Amino acid sequence: MSDVTSSHELSQVKRQFDILLSNLAEVLKEVRPRTNILNTKLGKIKKDLENIEQLDKHATAKVSEIVVKFNAINDIFENNVEVNKKDLVKIIEGKHDYQLDSNEGYNDSFFELSMALRFLLASKETKPRINLDGECDVIVNDKTAIECKYIHSLSNIVKNIKKANDQIDKRIQNGQAEIGFIALDLSHICPRDKVQEFAEYTFNRFLENYQYLEQRRKISGDILDQILVDNNFNKIISSYIMIEIETALYGELGFSYDMGPNTLAIIFQSMNSFCFEHEGRIRPITSRGMTYFLNKNLGHESANKVQAYIHSLAVGI
Repeated sequence: MSDVTSSHELSQVKRQFDILLSNLAEVLKEVRPRTNILNTKLGKIKKDLENIEQLDKHATAKVSEIVVKFNAINDIFENNVEVNKKDLVKIIEGKHDYQLDSNEGYNDSFFELSMALRFLLASKETKPRINLDGECDVIVNDKTAIECKYIHSLSNIVKNIKKANDQIDKRIQNGQAEIGFIALDLSHICPRDKVQEFAEYTFNRFLENYQYLEQRRKISGDILDQILVDNNFNKIISSYIMIEIETALYGELGFSYDMGPNTLAIIFQSMNSFCFEHEGRIRPITSRGMTYFLNKNLGHESANKVQAYIHSLAVGI
């Protein structure tokens, strides 16, 4: 098991989201000139982000999670990635409903776009381009096919993997690509209540230690904020989330799944947010993890190369 995780501080998230809205406003001018970005669901989310101190725990966590997720789109503009602007408009459509957001249809297109960004930025192309209109979800450099599946139901994991595997075989048989990867987003099937319980327990243990140091006058300042930026705390929470996600995947798929000769690995990721409270103040943390399941038929040298390539996908997204 291996993972790549990142956490985002709230002030940084707010700045990035304002930049994103400005970028998308320019896109809307071309695609839907009568639509104001502030009248979309992102405008409503911006209002909640500005008033996050007044939200309850659930809404605070979801606002943080959704905003961090959308902020990844800024990489398109920062790296001059050529993308169909209609594809960008698709992902800002939909309802403003925190209860249902992780199961909304836009997540499928969003996952394809974000995974395409990972592969394109890792490939370091001078003029990277994303087109989500083709039969294959993503093809990079006419060589690598990536079939992306946003998993809405635990019971459909194996069916989606088989479908993706068949699609990769077809792309390679047709000469569209030479190798393939399956990419899964498992955010929706994360056992949030279970993770929240573990996170609360962990937070309370850290709180006891920080309060001890405060009493000894070894530290000063806001304990809540200090805990949430503590690398040890974040690693524990992130690692536990990925263990739960891996357990869900392998519980359905097993460890001996045959991907055939063309799929090198299954890459899977999850993004989840949770809130913590101390002395009447609520703060969220958002954790994004990515790990993989290698094709069991790969030789030692090939497996090492594939592992190195997958780690290169941690391009700050």
